[in-house]
This record gives sequence, structure tokens and C-alpha cells, in this order.
Amino acid sequence: MSNELKHNQYGEILRYIVAEIKSTRVVLAQRVNSAMMEMYWNIGKRLSSEKLEKGYGASVVRRLSSDLQQEFPDTTGFSPRNLWDMKNFYEFYELADEKMQRSVALLPWQHPYVIRESFRNKGF
Repeated sequence: MSNELKHNQYGEILRYIVAEIKSTRVVLAQRVNSAMMEMYWNIGKRLSSEKLEKGYGASVVRRLSSDLQQEFPDTTGFSPRNLWDMKNFYEFYELADEKMQRSVALLPWQHPYVIRESFRNKGF
């Protein structure tokens, strides 16, 4: 056998590395999503604690949105509507048990929103 790898050995090495990269990407995406959900939770909690409501708090939320967009120009997701959604997200799930909160934290952002809206549409 020479110093060169046999064709099947190279294929095995390549498949292993590709699988490693793919699995790491999935793990990273899950961690980023979880961190973002925690950030949305904390922002929503702060907005809720300030007792901001659509009428009184609308100008505050618009200003926060504008300032956040200036601070993070390459980041989306800080529109006034999204900030209100973060507040509503927190208020909807804050009384849920810890297991439910952990489960929701693993979902992509829109899923807990859709769940919340379907409950509201059914009168819960």
C-alpha cells in the first residue's frame, strides 16, 4: 500500500467530515435560536414591567424601535410590531409552567406566536 489513500478511504474521510459539519450547523442553529428566544423573552419582560400599552406606550415603543435600528443597522426584528410581539409573547407564556417555557424556547420565533394567536382566536 502506498502513501496515497485508497479511493474508498478518502470517501469515508469526506463523508465523516461532511456529517460533522452538518451536525454542528444544526447544533449551532438550535443554540442561536434558543439565545434569541431568551432575548425576546427578556425584552418582552422589560416592556411588560414598564406597563407599556398600545395607547400610552406606542410612542415609547416607536422610539425604542428607531433607536435599536440605529444601534444595530444590520439586524432586523426590532420594528414596533415585533417589540409588541415580544411583550405579548412574554405575557402569554409567563404564567406557564417551567417545562412549557423551556419547550417554547426551543421553537423558532414564529411558532410560539402562532400558538398564542390560535389560543386567542378560540377565546382563551
